[in-house]
Amino acid sequence: MSAVLAAYLDSIDERLLNYLDETQELRVDTVRRLRLYASALLDDSIAPTDIGEDWPEWFDLAPAFVLAYGTTQLEEMQDEAMFLYRHHVGDGAPLTGSDRTYLAALEPQLDMYPETRMIEE
Repeated sequence: MSAVLAAYLDSIDERLLNYLDETQELRVDTVRRLRLYASALLDDSIAPTDIGEDWPEWFDLAPAFVLAYGTTQLEEMQDEAMFLYRHHVGDGAPLTGSDRTYLAALEPQLDMYPETRMIEE
């Protein structure tokens, strides 16, 4: 999957490749940061527009994570998560139910990643 992940990120922006480790997998610290922001979105302590200002790469890296490591069901939820697309136009609308469903399903996937990486190594 690492080749697909690297190609996907490179097609968006070559600088996103900096978030990959030497095996072309997402770095564990990157995934932990993705999780931190997903949780903050869910508990309404940060808005998508705030993430867009603080770490806009989140909106590319979260879908890349789902592409590389997520389930088909999570991919389908992601397609329905409108906040992933609104940030580009600065829409400050609150998260929808679909947005929250996606984030709630994304969190445990992000949580499992560090353990999975340690087992593989």
